[in-house]
Order: sequence, then C-alpha cells, then structure tokens
Amino acid sequence: MQKTSLIKNIIYKMLLNVFNIVIPILVGPYVYRTLGATSIGKVQLSETIFNYFFIFAVFGVYNYGLREMSRIKTDQKKVNQFFTSMLTISIGTSILSLIVYLVFCYIGYSDRAIFPVLMIYAVNLIGNIFYVEWVNEASEKYNFITLKTILIKIVYISLLFTLVKTSHDYKTYAFLLILTTFLNNIVSFIYIKRKIKLDFSNISIKKHIKPLLLVVFFSNANILYNQLDRFMLGSFINEATVSYYVMAQQIMGIINTLMLSIIQVTIPRLSYLTGNEDEDSYVKLLNNISKVYFAFLFPASIGLFVTADAGILLYGGHKYISAQTPLKIFAIYMISVGIESILSNQVIYVKKRENILVRLVFICGILNLIFNISLIQLKIFNPTTAILTTAISNFLLLGMEYIFIKKYLKVNFSIFSITKIKYFFYSLIFIPIHYLLQMVISHYIPLFLVTVIVCIGVYVAILFLTKDEVLFMFLNKIKGRFGRPAKS
Repeated sequence: MQKTSLIKNIIYKMLLNVFNIVIPILVGPYVYRTLGATSIGKVQLSETIFNYFFIFAVFGVYNYGLREMSRIKTDQKKVNQFFTSMLTISIGTSILSLIVYLVFCYIGYSDRAIFPVLMIYAVNLIGNIFYVEWVNEASEKYNFITLKTILIKIVYISLLFTLVKTSHDYKTYAFLLILTTFLNNIVSFIYIKRKIKLDFSNISIKKHIKPLLLVVFFSNANILYNQLDRFMLGSFINEATVSYYVMAQQIMGIINTLMLSIIQVTIPRLSYLTGNEDEDSYVKLLNNISKVYFAFLFPASIGLFVTADAGILLYGGHKYISAQTPLKIFAIYMISVGIESILSNQVIYVKKRENILVRLVFICGILNLIFNISLIQLKIFNPTTAILTTAISNFLLLGMEYIFIKKYLKVNFSIFSITKIKYFFYSLIFIPIHYLLQMVISHYIPLFLVTVIVCIGVYVAILFLTKDEVLFMFLNKIKGRFGRPAKS
C-alpha cells in the first residue's frame, strides 16, 4: 500500500476548510444583509426540518463507510463489494426518505410560506444517492476533494452574486445551495466509478443495518442538540430568532471546521492501525494529534469569545445584534464540541463501541430537550438560553464519554495532561488584552482587527518562548520543504 503523507492530508484538508471559511466570510454578510432576518430564517427553518429526514436518507453510510473502507482498502475485490452494498442501501434509504418527506411537507406545510423552499430541499434527497465522498476520504484522496470543492464553490459564488439581489430571492438562494451539493456529489461519484466497479457477487445488506443504525444515532447528535434548538425556536418563538441562532452557529462553524480538519483526516489512519491491532502506534498517534488539535482549539475558542460582539457587527450588521451573546456561548460550546469529537470519533467509534456512544448521546440529548421545554414553560426560551443548555448537555456528554474511555476501554489517553491543557491557560491572556484594547479603541472594525493581530502575536510568542513542540514541528516542516535542495 502506498502510504499518503498524513501531514499532506492535513494540509489539503486545512486548505479546503480555509476555503470553506473564506466563502462564508465573503458570502455570509451579503446574504444576511440582502435577504434579512425573516427571509433567511425561512431558508434556515426549512433546512432544519429537512435535516431530520436527511439523517435517515444518509443512514450513517458516510461515517460507517469511512471506517470500514479504511480497514479493507488494500483488497480491491472487498472494496468493490462493500461499495456496492453501501450504494444499494443509499438508494433505498434515499427513495424512502423522499416519499415520507414529501407527504409530511404536504400535510404539515402546504399552506405555509416555507413550502416552496421545502420542495427545493427535496432535490437533496435524490442527490444523496450519489454522495460517496467517504470513499475518497477512506482512500485519503484529499487533493481531489480539495480541488473539486473549490471549483464548484467558485461557480456557486458567481451565481449567488448574480441572482440573489433582494429579500424576495430567498428561494433562489435555497436552490443555489442545493445545486452546489448536487454537483459536488455527482462529480465525486463519476471520479470514484472510474476506480471502483459494482460487484453484486457477494452483496450484503442485512449485516450492515444494525451498525448503520447505531451510527445514525451517534453521528446525528445534533437532532437533540443544535437542530432541536433551531426547530423549537422556529416553532415556539419566530423565524427571526432562528436566524440569530444560526448566524452565531455558522460563525462558530467557520472556525470549528478548520479545527476539525485534524480530526477528520486521521480517522482512516487510526482505523487502519486499530484494524491491524497496532495499539501502541494508535495511542501514540492519538496523543500527538490531540496535542496539535488543542494548540489550535483553545486559542480559537477564547479568541472567538472576546471578539464576538465585533464579529456579529462585521458579519451581519446592527440588525443582528441579538446574536452577539449567543455567539459568546457558542465560543465556549466549541471547546466541548472539539474535545467530544476526539473522544467519540477517534476513540469510541474507532474502537467499534458505538452502541455505548448512542446511549450516552441519547441520555444527554433528552436532557437538552427537557431543558428547552422548561425554558419555554418559564417563558425565557431564546437563542442565548437555547445554546446555553445545549452547551451544558454537551459538556456532560463529554464527561461521560471520558469516564467510559478511561474506566472501560482503558486507552492510555488523557485530555487533562499539562502538555495539552496548557494551551487553554495560554489563551486566557486574550481576555485582559481585549479589555485593555477596548479602553483605547472604540470602533468595532479596528478593535476586531487589532485584537486578532495582537492575540495571535502574543500566543505565538508564548509558544516560541516556551519552546513548544507543536510550533517547532510546523516550523521544521516548513523549513524542510522550502530548504530542500532542488532535484537536478
């Protein structure tokens, strides 16, 4: 097997996610200002409703397929047979979900303004049949994924600025979102079909159903977390509150997507090591990757917290000022999301204990539902309290997962070691820095820019002075790449 460089994969994945960060930064302010809170809220509420059906259309194939394909990727016949089985399952679940979705929307929303948007989203259930990106990720083809996605997103941006001009164009905006996803799926499907053939000689469906069902529950925890918040805000408050919540969530997501690159690209390698019973290499890689991840996660979260007020004004303008406090809570929530992603994806799931993971996710998700219902009864349910209870539930989930890993799986992995947690304490210096800068800079734009520049500079200086191994690892990689003599 030709081993793809893990560092190259991380670079490609981070390049892709940097691009995915730049797109919302360029497009997000334009969309929010052009469509307004009510119109964008209609699209986001429709997306929330659609996602509940999309979960069963996808049916856990992405996560399960990625893990299992990573284990057998050196055996082409097994790869062909497994791919055929997963594709057959996707066709069945997508068609069934589409039928139920159409009936549900007609009965419940045919007389609502969001009904046309819901119908546009139905196209995504057809496009899901061709969603096979997990094959590329299992094969570690991050160069193809990156280049393809960038080109399609460029087309999306061009059409967006050309066609979306007023608040009445929210249907066009929804259509462009779906078109982008559909194109992305089709191109990947064509690329993969050149390398993998359909093989029905040993097709197996039944044996995959149980593990797929488990994956459906644990990989779609947002049903009982963020998606639940959005649905209940739209149903019990109004569509505008959904836009405030989602704006804060999207800004957090822009940063979190880049952070999660490190986790996402290592799952195939960790699965491969576990499948080959190389426990020592697995634990070593797990500890190294989590250390690198924390070096980025903690400063990103604390940095987002201190710049939240200015960030909302930059992204959406003064009419979205109600999203400022939710964004601060989302910044803290991002820490729990990041750590929980390591525990669930890189340890519990890789170790094939997703049955336990489902129980833990369900327990904390139901707790979040109870919190939300209580807030509604007390008449204090709003975007801020919604994400606050979700953050509390997610921190509880994180704690329960960590206890399970240490007590039952006995993996030699600690998230509280000083080599990892020190980055959190380094990042806390951002709070007094921002406080002092606020005293001399009044306008939010220069305050935001100066805060970001100063905080990054101070953080890098601390890492340099303490001779941090993560910083010097990246510096050595850069030095080695640019200092390498040219081949004659």
